[in-house]
Amino acid sequence: MKAVFFSLGSRGDIEPFLALGEILKEKKWEVVHAFPEQFRELVGNDKFYGFTKEFIEVLLIGDQSKVITSRSGSIFKRLNTLLVLAKRSIRINKEVTLEQKTILDKELPDYVFYNQKCVYPMIWEFKNPGRGIFVHPFPCFLHKVDHHSIIGFAGGGNHGRFLNRLSYSFQSLVLSLATYSITKKYHKELMGKTINPLRIRKRLLNKTKSFYTISPTLFPQPKGWKQNANVVGYFERKKSTSWKADKSLEEFIENNDKIVFITFGSISNTNPIQKTKAILNALSKHKTPAIINTSWGGLVEPEKYPDHIYFVSNIPYDWVLPKMYAVIHHGGSGTTHLALKYGCASLIIPHFIDQFYWNTIIYKLKAGQKGMSIKKFNKSNFEPLLLELLNNENYKRNAEKIANKIQDESNIDKLIELILK
Repeated sequence: MKAVFFSLGSRGDIEPFLALGEILKEKKWEVVHAFPEQFRELVGNDKFYGFTKEFIEVLLIGDQSKVITSRSGSIFKRLNTLLVLAKRSIRINKEVTLEQKTILDKELPDYVFYNQKCVYPMIWEFKNPGRGIFVHPFPCFLHKVDHHSIIGFAGGGNHGRFLNRLSYSFQSLVLSLATYSITKKYHKELMGKTINPLRIRKRLLNKTKSFYTISPTLFPQPKGWKQNANVVGYFERKKSTSWKADKSLEEFIENNDKIVFITFGSISNTNPIQKTKAILNALSKHKTPAIINTSWGGLVEPEKYPDHIYFVSNIPYDWVLPKMYAVIHHGGSGTTHLALKYGCASLIIPHFIDQFYWNTIIYKLKAGQKGMSIKKFNKSNFEPLLLELLNNENYKRNAEKIANKIQDESNIDKLIELILK
């Protein structure tokens, strides 16, 4: 069997596909990855096609994208920025869609796994029914949830059953229209005729296999979903197999207790120096031991800082999180799952989209208090949240209880069965 994995987005959008690929390789499948060029090293020895670096450089970490992720400026400024980014996105998506077609024509896979930013497989699946699998790393995107609207830029919420369901109808229609527009030139080659947006929408909702790669403990599968949509559990890639920690890092962990791990992952913001300074001020005042991950620049390492703080630029979470007391993070789906999987209390500083949703989930599960938006983040707001995270031991106990559930809920045999069904 051969599988091609298509994903566009940040590290959090890539990790679910790497984890699924690792599972299939263990089952002797041939695996091909197609991600933004920035992620080539993550793939290792697997076959890899690199999408243009422009997708991430313009749409995720560029100055204009930081206006959106950090929610800075007025709503009019953000809307104008969105329009500018949308124009660039359309051009980039057309280029990447052609690459997706070229790869599938060349590789002729048995199955294709893709996320919402890769639209050609949605059309390819018309000619290859049952062989395209839509992977969702967060809930409330395509299939209706009565108690919650679509995620949206600020996480969505519960606006009543009617409005919640209406939001899904609207989003699925927009996705279908966008898919139709971008892929129209390829329809006749695939099907011998043009496929209209309503047919695309109907197939996505009722026939295309959708895997929500999230924990059913955090998001139980809603009643009423059709057989093509399933919450399959969270699968983690083995990241630390060939990674070796510096001796100084090992000594830091050995010599400190109740360490907090702090990261904004691959999410950037308009003023990382100020954000880092606010965090360091609170940590220094209370002599809180912490490991700070600068990653893609949402936080930065200053020239001087106390000995009870350790900076890293990249570190496997499956190595470091089991050694941590708590995690302060941006609220990406992967980081949220891993913090709970390893029994860490959490404080989320959401930037956009599903991060606000996970912030609410952590609060409801009592695995941490509710964090504030990155837009409101400052020293005076952060300090009391830090103290609450460290001093309320119920958060840690509840996280450890959830960890026991998450460890046992991802069934690989069932996953393979759903793929082949």
